[in-house]
Amino acid sequence: MKHVSVIIAITLFQIAAFAFTVDDVYKDYLNDDCEAALLKAKKLKEDDNTLYVLGLIYLKIGNYPQARDYFKKLQNNFSHSELYQQSLIKFADSYFMEEDFQKAKKSYEQIIEKYPLCNYNSMLYLRLAQIANKEGNWAEKKKYINLIKEKHPQCNEARFIDTLDTDCNFFTVQIGAFSNKKNAYALMREVSRDIQAYIVEDKDDEFILYKVRVGKFKDRQAAVRLSIKLLKKGYPARIYP
Repeated sequence: MKHVSVIIAITLFQIAAFAFTVDDVYKDYLNDDCEAALLKAKKLKEDDNTLYVLGLIYLKIGNYPQARDYFKKLQNNFSHSELYQQSLIKFADSYFMEEDFQKAKKSYEQIIEKYPLCNYNSMLYLRLAQIANKEGNWAEKKKYINLIKEKHPQCNEARFIDTLDTDCNFFTVQIGAFSNKKNAYALMREVSRDIQAYIVEDKDDEFILYKVRVGKFKDRQAAVRLSIKLLKKGYPARIYP
């Protein structure tokens, strides 16, 4: 009997040693070890916390449909959860990150309509301003920027507003970004043989990045056509904003 008791004690110790919680999953997630986070999360009881962190993990690895499945499951099964509103926002974020801006916009607007006093409204306004910027709807961008300035001047999102507010109200194509000014000017001279290029200096506290851009368009499709031509010529073209 004593021998059996020792075996049971050892077994219980081993089980305890390998037990983990949703907090352990978050630690792996925050350390960018999504594989370990997934393995642990899928062994936990499927409650609201587990579903939410699973959605976050799939967002981080870029599997947006799977992320939406977990956020939707949380919403369907745990409508009174403290994570419910956050799951709605992350669900909408999955469309934003997927660059399906129409679905993202509709989702953000539905959250604002349903929860007009939501604690996350400043974040929702920022997302809507970013979408308007991407779509070239400058008046709508300004509207949401002003809402943040007027209603949420001290929010975390306010630090993004000055940059977004001063963003050019046109579409352009970026073909390079350099810390070395000479390299940027060399590329600008090279591409300017065919089309006018210019340089934007992006400064922060530590260094300056010299961004080479081509064209200024009110119509996004014109920028798309130019980016395709530049890609075919071997330039890493990206439409901005």
